[in-house]
Amino acid sequence: MAITNNYLSYDPLISAQQVVTYSFTNQNTDLTLISNNLIQMSEFAHLKSAIGSDFYLHLKKIFNSTPTGSPTTAETNFLAEWLIPTFAWFVRFEVINEIQDNSTSAGIVTNMPEFSKAVDAKTLNVYKQDTYRRGNVMLQAMIEFLDDNANEFPQYNATTSVDCKNTKNGVSKQHGMIIY
Repeated sequence: MAITNNYLSYDPLISAQQVVTYSFTNQNTDLTLISNNLIQMSEFAHLKSAIGSDFYLHLKKIFNSTPTGSPTTAETNFLAEWLIPTFAWFVRFEVINEIQDNSTSAGIVTNMPEFSKAVDAKTLNVYKQDTYRRGNVMLQAMIEFLDDNANEFPQYNATTSVDCKNTKNGVSKQHGMIIY
């Protein structure tokens, strides 16, 4: 039996540099904090269910370093104009804790550059929630674009995507609260 849909065997859909370019104020952010593993985990958490498994796998295959097939002009433009600028916010959301704190052999330590101080947990949470909100605003617009242009993206099936409130079975998570 052959292995199918091995999403991790494909390159991430966005690079660490693109994440910084599209969603960080500080363009000197350490790119090593944004690993390919973290990007792929973010894809699973925020992108795959939103655009549907079939379309997600299709994009992974055609935008891989050794592609299976070639992208259409519409797909190339979608990646550059919609997916990368949108998805950058979700990767930023996932990497914020790594930027704030690092795990070392001595335990969890807070990054403390010479002329700054760490924010408290409440401020960090507000920052993370705002980042998540921005990602969702962009995601909703991206899904509307896909729905409006479904003929250009045959692998995208609007009936398999989820709405941008991450609802599953009538449950949504909004700012840490679970709503039924």
